[in-house]
Amino acid sequence: MSDKQTQFESFFQIEESNRVNLYPVAKHEVPLTQDELEASIPALFRLANEVNELNISVLRPLRSLGDVAEQLAVYLQAQSRKIDLIMSHILSTEQSDDDTVNCDSYGGGGIKITLDQDFELGQHFRTKIFLYSEAAAIFCFTEVIAKAQTDKGTQYTLLFSKVRDTDQELIVRASLHAQTRQLKKRQSDKNETQNS
Repeated sequence: MSDKQTQFESFFQIEESNRVNLYPVAKHEVPLTQDELEASIPALFRLANEVNELNISVLRPLRSLGDVAEQLAVYLQAQSRKIDLIMSHILSTEQSDDDTVNCDSYGGGGIKITLDQDFELGQHFRTKIFLYSEAAAIFCFTEVIAKAQTDKGTQYTLLFSKVRDTDQELIVRASLHAQTRQLKKRQSDKNETQNS
């Protein structure tokens, strides 16, 4: 198994569809450093990331205050969610020149996506991932590290070749939240079946 495949598989993947924008780029267009990556991130994505990071840092101390702050924290989370939803919508309309598709799965190592185009191993993409349930958007670069034929087209495994650490953490958190949602739905479906 290649180092890149091992790197991809070192993170959990969740089968959940999210909108993804892909724009093919040459290898020399992929940022080499974190500073170059930061400079290439569109202003709206940077703003959304900062809002997300602020939400996390502001709400964390409230949890330690106990019951007194619980209602305040719930209110602030609701307000934060509204802002996240607005930002998510604005981001999803940005740069429509990219190809918009839905991924098959995602996780901290990258995404899997089925396309009807033919791309070679090693093809790089400027990638935008829109996580519906988290009302968040990720700007990163990915690389095709594997491909397999399916009845719907070619499924590509895209490894994150350049992604901010905070964005990768967000994707890991989102995949864990999605797994929790799927488990709750499975349990609910099972209970409904048993009660009918």
